[in-house]
Amino acid sequence: MNKLDQIIANNARASRGRRKSGFLGNRARVLLLTLTSLLLLFVFMTQPPVRAAIEALFE
Repeated sequence: MNKLDQIIANNARASRGRRKSGFLGNRARVLLLTLTSLLLLFVFMTQPPVRAAIEALFE
């Protein structure tokens, strides 16, 4: 490791800038989870047996 590599390794700002946070950020994970949940809820609620059961509850 040369002198420049040592400086970069010990510099917090430089190492923080070079570090990757992963494939998705926090906001992207929350958005993906929300959209997936809404899609599953939509698919579940449009099934005829589920709709019939819900209608039977409200009668």
